[in-house]
Amino acid sequence: MPLRRHLSAWITRLGALRATMLVTLAGALGSLGLTWLLVHGMGHSEMGDALWISLLVPIPLGILFGGTTILLVIALESARQQVQEMALADALTGLGNRRRFVPAARREVDLARRHGQPLALLMMDIDHFKRINDTYGHQVGDLALQEIGRRCTHALRHTDLLARWGGEEFVMLLPNTGAEQALLLAERVRQAVSATPLLLATQKEPIPMTVSIGVVGVPVGRFATLDALIQFADRALYSAKSDGRDKVTVSDPPPQRHDSEDRREDARTPV
Repeated sequence: MPLRRHLSAWITRLGALRATMLVTLAGALGSLGLTWLLVHGMGHSEMGDALWISLLVPIPLGILFGGTTILLVIALESARQQVQEMALADALTGLGNRRRFVPAARREVDLARRHGQPLALLMMDIDHFKRINDTYGHQVGDLALQEIGRRCTHALRHTDLLARWGGEEFVMLLPNTGAEQALLLAERVRQAVSATPLLLATQKEPIPMTVSIGVVGVPVGRFATLDALIQFADRALYSAKSDGRDKVTVSDPPPQRHDSEDRREDARTPV
């Protein structure tokens, strides 16, 4: 498996033309070497016509078969990368999914701890999403999810991580962001959703949309695992929904964690 990946990466990096030329040259030189060994093994001192045969025969064969094989390898590698990307993306919204978010978020948590930077995490849930599905149909519900994903993308910074956590829940990790700044960003996201209802040509009236957001921050000098951040942000989200929805609630930071606990979390397989 590693050899195949290295070979595929090498061929992709070189390109089809260069890789074909190298394979053809290697085939010609290999044929020449084998012919020389065979001729001298039979007691002849000169190769004569065998020299041209050993060079001319493998060149067109190398171009034909080597080039075809290389193109197939490139196509297979491209298909593998596309499948891998699809497995890490949410098919409906185009955002990253949980499998993409968790490893990336854990890297950011580790960087924040190493460099003594603050960190914040947001959990967001669409208010009364079941009502949207029941009233307008699941197709409209899908459009609402897509539109909210786009609005969140525009409201956040390019350094922030955004993913669909599942169902009508979204998760956002804000690197190098304190709790106060995270609250401002969460309010920006909330207003981006609630300020403009969903307008569809198939619906006579606009569809209002609101979200509830739970925020948790880790100040400089403290450290918490990703699991703890998600747990505390989820609690804050529950409080926001219990308090009337269309709100942002900030949680107290999780308790300080130790390196041994961090290693146990990193050893677990990402969700």
